[in-house]
Amino acid sequence: MSYKIAIFDTQNDAIQAVQALESAGFTPTELKVIAKNRDESRRIESETDVHADELEDLQETRAAYDEHGLGDPRIIAPVAVTPGLGMSGGFTSGMAFPGTPFIAAGVFLDDDTSTNSALSDLGVPGGDVDKCREAIAQGGIIVAADIGNESSDGGPDLSRGGEAEAAFRSCGAARIL
Repeated sequence: MSYKIAIFDTQNDAIQAVQALESAGFTPTELKVIAKNRDESRRIESETDVHADELEDLQETRAAYDEHGLGDPRIIAPVAVTPGLGMSGGFTSGMAFPGTPFIAAGVFLDDDTSTNSALSDLGVPGGDVDKCREAIAQGGIIVAADIGNESSDGGPDLSRGGEAEAAFRSCGAARIL
């Protein structure tokens, strides 16, 4: 199975693309929509019959099953906050203890790794993962159409991949992969 993937800058364009793909014969189960968070995906889901995955949720789910040490968000380590301390990940909470100025609990994540793993788990091809991750981080929305296992013979592209690409182009895709 392979995907034709497009990156859209707006929710309107992504919604139009889903509708165009369905008009071209794609079923909701053949389409994937990936947005940055729930705020980004809520409208897409309400105006189409396609579920939109949120990358933030996928990262958390992927990391929970990942057994690669610090890539797991369940690992929360107390860290004494001192000037010059380089913390990776998010600051989650903190409290003062006698004898220490401040203790913080930090979640240590390799954001690129967990994001790449989450996108790969969704079926995004390895060569397109970085482009998709960067687009989503900048607020883009990914729409992917399952085109099966097909290849072009160099002639006019009348395949499902060609249909998906035509739909993406007509709806203002910022980039097609």
